[in-house]
Amino acid sequence: MKNFFKSVKAKVMLCILSALLLGVLFACVTDSAVSPFTSAAGVVYAPFQKMATYIAEKTADWKSSFASASVYKDEIAELESEALVYKEQLVDYERTKQKLNAYEEFLQVREANPDYQFCAATVVTRNTADVYDSFTLDKGSAHGISVNDPVIYGNNIVGLVKEVGLTTCVVKTILDPTLNISVYEIKSRENGYSNTTAALSYDGQCRMSGLSENTAVAPGGIVCTSGLGGIFPRDLTVGTITAVKSEQTDLSVYGIIEPAVDVRSVNDVFVITAFAKMTEEEMTE
Repeated sequence: MKNFFKSVKAKVMLCILSALLLGVLFACVTDSAVSPFTSAAGVVYAPFQKMATYIAEKTADWKSSFASASVYKDEIAELESEALVYKEQLVDYERTKQKLNAYEEFLQVREANPDYQFCAATVVTRNTADVYDSFTLDKGSAHGISVNDPVIYGNNIVGLVKEVGLTTCVVKTILDPTLNISVYEIKSRENGYSNTTAALSYDGQCRMSGLSENTAVAPGGIVCTSGLGGIFPRDLTVGTITAVKSEQTDLSVYGIIEPAVDVRSVNDVFVITAFAKMTEEEMTE
């Protein structure tokens, strides 16, 4: 028994009893209606109540933050969806604008050349393996297109049909060295032919070859088709002379041509399926 009163357990119980007795005395002195046991329990459990209240408040804040994040996520998803719709509408607008520009140019050409027969076409693929920028159109023999039909944008030469399928065709552009076009420069009236080299093609240019040594062709001159050979109609625009140079290997002279249309970016074109051939007398007038 003596050992029990010396133990830690006995000391703890003694402390608790002392606290309860002090609570009873305090209640008696202050005439409090609260039970001393209740007061003692309140002292013991007060820190735990504060901690529980704190945890509850933080949990409520976390739930609120989680709900807000969920709402923001839904709003962001909705905005991204709307942005995608607007982007698609913008793409459609740009395509429509390009088509309208192509048709406006076409109407001017058609009014000036009632003998032309046309087929509107759109670029569907570009041959990335071809360094000379050939491309495929969405029209073919079923639409009246044949090999060697000229391809134009407005009044400007784009190229020539080189392969034809039932519903598609492949176009060789003016940046292809194998394409030769009979041309003349409108101010000097000097004749020649348009072709290109690999180096010029890489820079998106071609040239007017066959000029005389004392040529009057100068930078700023406009180069057009002459109609010779019957492949291209007369007076389609090839491009503008930017420089006149001499060949290093011989005495021939040529002019560098900046094409009138960027064949690498054009999308909507017209194929001339038929036109009235001019006589040599009409070509020299």
